Amino acid sequence: MSQLQEKQFKREVDNLMKVQHKNIVRFLGYCYESSRQYIEYEAKHVFAESPKMLLCFEYVANGSLDKYINVESCGFDWHRRYKIIKGICHGLHYLHEECQPHGSVIHLDLKPENILLDDRMVPKIADFGISKFFSDQKLETRATIAIGSLGYMAPEYINGNIVSKMADIYSLGVIIMQIITERRVDVTSCEDIVESVRIWI
Repeated sequence: MSQLQEKQFKREVDNLMKVQHKNIVRFLGYCYESSRQYIEYEAKHVFAESPKMLLCFEYVANGSLDKYINVESCGFDWHRRYKIIKGICHGLHYLHEECQPHGSVIHLDLKPENILLDDRMVPKIADFGISKFFSDQKLETRATIAIGSLGYMAPEYINGNIVSKMADIYSLGVIIMQIITERRVDVTSCEDIVESVRIWI
């Protein structure tokens, strides 16, 4: 396991312990244990650390939102789509504005695959592996590199590594567009998204 994976795991646990909202997947606990194994490395036998990490969340019965987008048999009516959009907005608003006194959590990988639907189709934001925590005073920062999902990453994040709440708002806009039109985004750039909107409208 790399230091990056361990750092992401710690960040996700830290952020999950700070959040509690009906539109955020409920974090139940974690397991982090390490054992030593006797392995061959560069023609020698050595003891190597073997960490095991596990996150435990509530069971969310209906899976992720992505399996309901662009599926004709799903056929969400407008009321259901509106409730899903509203729930995602409430969850994101909580992360950005209501995590007090902790500050804000910027998700940075908001996409349909990371929005889970419970047995009543209530949306819950999940996967905080690359999220960033901001203290109250800080409005934006720069990432070393932009990590996330193409098609959902804001232009300022892709091109300038700028991390702010606006990066999540951009992702939210793409998701809303997909929910309303019931079409997937198959894009790699912001220009592709603009073109998709023109075609869909």
